[in-house]
Amino acid sequence: MAATVETKEVKSTEKSESESFWTGGRIAITLIVVGLFVWWGISRWTASRVPTVAKPPSVTAKTAPPNNGAPPAFVPVPAQIRETSVQTLDGNSLKLSDFSDKVVVLNIWATWCGPCRMEMPELVKMSNEYKDRGLVVLGIATTYNEQNDPQRVKDYVKNQSVPYPIIWDDGTLSGPLVEAVQGRSVIPQSFVISRDGNIVKHFTGFNVYQTPQLMRQAIEEALGGKSKA
Repeated sequence: MAATVETKEVKSTEKSESESFWTGGRIAITLIVVGLFVWWGISRWTASRVPTVAKPPSVTAKTAPPNNGAPPAFVPVPAQIRETSVQTLDGNSLKLSDFSDKVVVLNIWATWCGPCRMEMPELVKMSNEYKDRGLVVLGIATTYNEQNDPQRVKDYVKNQSVPYPIIWDDGTLSGPLVEAVQGRSVIPQSFVISRDGNIVKHFTGFNVYQTPQLMRQAIEEALGGKSKA
């Protein structure tokens, strides 16, 4: 009889310990943890099934990762592009052929583009540094990128003390330029054009550690007359 009583007491004790472990708080925490793992798994599965949404073609549809390569060969700027008359933000008109005796850097950019904002101070430095040696820097802001709001661009350029002209472009200039180098519809993009009218270097994106140095090198070579094949 004693043994029987002792056995019942042991079972009762084990049952009591089991019940005391699974308290309401521990059950709630366990359910939350399990729920989080389930949610995480469903989220990953759902994300992997999200389709890529195509954007309509535009010269400046999105910002670009840095690509500091040159065109496959020196690309001549087509005569049609060189003779195209475009308007600047200050109301003047110009053509690339106006600078046939200069080395030209054309930069396609936008006020909202982070890499463009980082690059602009470097372009200002280059403009100031090389202008006496025959460099002309021209910015290209597009009506598409700036939602046809030239005043926003004027305000930004003024606040940044940009000394070089900004072309207000509807795609007439930027589109054919990108097509000439078989480029992509991204910003920023820069073109180094030699005195003889060749695109000798094409940059997409901006890398603070590489792009300024490589662009200076291309400018120096173009100013030194090393652009001819």
